[in-house]
Amino acid sequence: MGLYILKRIGQFIPVFFGVTLILFLVANFLPGVDPVQMKVGEKAVTPQLRAEITKAYGLDKPWYIQYVNYLKNLAHGDLGNSLKTGRPVKDILLEKYPYTLKLSLCAIAIEAVVGIGAGVISAVKQRSFADIITTLLTSISVSLPVFWLGLILQIVFGIWLKNVTGGAFYLPISGASGPLPTWMYYIMPSIVLACVSTGYTARIMRSQLIEVRSADYVRTAKAKGLSGRRVLWGHEMKNALIPVLTFIGIDFGVMLAGAILTETVFNWPGVGNAIATAIFSRDFAVVTGGTTVILIMVMVISLLVDIGYALLDPRIRLSGTGE
Repeated sequence: MGLYILKRIGQFIPVFFGVTLILFLVANFLPGVDPVQMKVGEKAVTPQLRAEITKAYGLDKPWYIQYVNYLKNLAHGDLGNSLKTGRPVKDILLEKYPYTLKLSLCAIAIEAVVGIGAGVISAVKQRSFADIITTLLTSISVSLPVFWLGLILQIVFGIWLKNVTGGAFYLPISGASGPLPTWMYYIMPSIVLACVSTGYTARIMRSQLIEVRSADYVRTAKAKGLSGRRVLWGHEMKNALIPVLTFIGIDFGVMLAGAILTETVFNWPGVGNAIATAIFSRDFAVVTGGTTVILIMVMVISLLVDIGYALLDPRIRLSGTGE
């Protein structure tokens, strides 16, 4: 098992260096990006001031030296400072991340409960009316654009419902706090963030459970006289859930990375919205730092998912180590 983990970590190393190098080069050498000008303003740049700032930030060194210095700072937890506000990028992300974490937990709970439940119903009642409706709804959910769904929910539950009820009941359309109870601000963003993934989870659950139900050991269990419920939860679900939990785990890592579209539509004060704002304002220090944190988060979650998969299915770790 230890060899398998080391091999998986080794596979992440070139990915990490490759992505961070691309981010560094784009942020520092993209045409039209002038870090000095962004820091002091267009009209305030003088040759002397430019030379001082260039030397102070090490911009006068070759790009590969700058990249090595960036990695050194990154190893010490230093993600640089925002070119717009001057604040450390680390502090900005630590301020925003709790909102992204709580939103991701709400969304992943919806995805797990609704997606797995719908998939089980669809598989158990295969070719029934419930199966047709579930398949139709999952097909619709995976094809809905996130920004479109967010806007529709805002119009219906945030504006139309408020007008119909005279303001007695409605859902907030932006932000994470305000005059309404805090939990109400999580409803629409969580649904939008979980919508597409819930459809995929239901599809995977359905296909895996249908495949497992035709296995020999399931027929043997039924031949022994076990009830359909005991066979379902004691035999079928254990194996059918492995790829489903893998997908949910990886999706949770992606959510923790910051859902840029969802957070932007709902003006959610999370990491995704902070990165989107930094892109529009060309604050590439925040973009680079935020994306680097996203990369690390996704790799860590992926590693944990791989370890969990290997624990559930020993064949995975054995094939991964060449045994």
